[in-house]
Amino acid sequence: MQKKEGFSDDLAAYIGGSLLQAGSETTAGILMGFIQAMIIFPHVARTAQTELDRVCGDRLPDLNDVPNLPYIRACAKEALRWMPGFLLGVPHAVTQDDTYLGYHIPKGALFSRTNRAIHNDPKRHASPREFEPLRYIDDNQTSLDSANSPDASQRDHFAFGAGRRRCQGMHIADRSLFLAISRFLWAFNFQRAIDPDTNQEIIPDTNDLTEGFMVFPRPFPAKVLPRDDGKIRTVREEWEQVSKLLDGQSQWKTVPEGLIWKDEQLCELSGQAFEE
Repeated sequence: MQKKEGFSDDLAAYIGGSLLQAGSETTAGILMGFIQAMIIFPHVARTAQTELDRVCGDRLPDLNDVPNLPYIRACAKEALRWMPGFLLGVPHAVTQDDTYLGYHIPKGALFSRTNRAIHNDPKRHASPREFEPLRYIDDNQTSLDSANSPDASQRDHFAFGAGRRRCQGMHIADRSLFLAISRFLWAFNFQRAIDPDTNQEIIPDTNDLTEGFMVFPRPFPAKVLPRDDGKIRTVREEWEQVSKLLDGQSQWKTVPEGLIWKDEQLCELSGQAFEE
């Protein structure tokens, strides 16, 4: 592609780095927002852990549990709505002159979709600053389903963009968030830290965010504790097993069974997303 498109080494490296960053930093930022939400809304964590204990018991959850963990899946959707990372979306440009609600939009004009405003619109989402997974409990759309909906009012969220220029890795993000959220809550309790001076619980400020194109919560105090000794043993045993599947550069020689999504419909949708 460098020869065909005339990309310099620097530009080729930038493109590769952008793809890696897009799949890691964004997911990490959304997970930071999720952990903050679990500290602010502990009842959500307890409800999720009840579902995990019932379905998974003493084993780590994996991608094959997706159909049986609707509350966890709803938590992932709510995490994307509650802290989308790109609060102002990603700028787009119009390809031709247009008119919208009486406003003239000239060709080439840049515009942004304000995700934060859309995600916190009480007409779309009641009590928008409440982290409430139940608002998605009956929404079985994948992110690709939602993004392809011709009716914007049926979109679950806009964290992955809109139109033709949207995130191509949304199916990977769906999997990553489900795995991380389910395993975080299966293994750990997230508790509020105690202020040593006042002896009061410290509740994170949801408006204390980093600055930049993509934002996420600034560091906040918290207590993260294993739920029990059995969870610790299981995590360590799991690591011992999967570490055998890594090569000298810590790359997978064989993908663990639990990381293969065997649900045929979801696999088919993910394949469509990859092709598109």
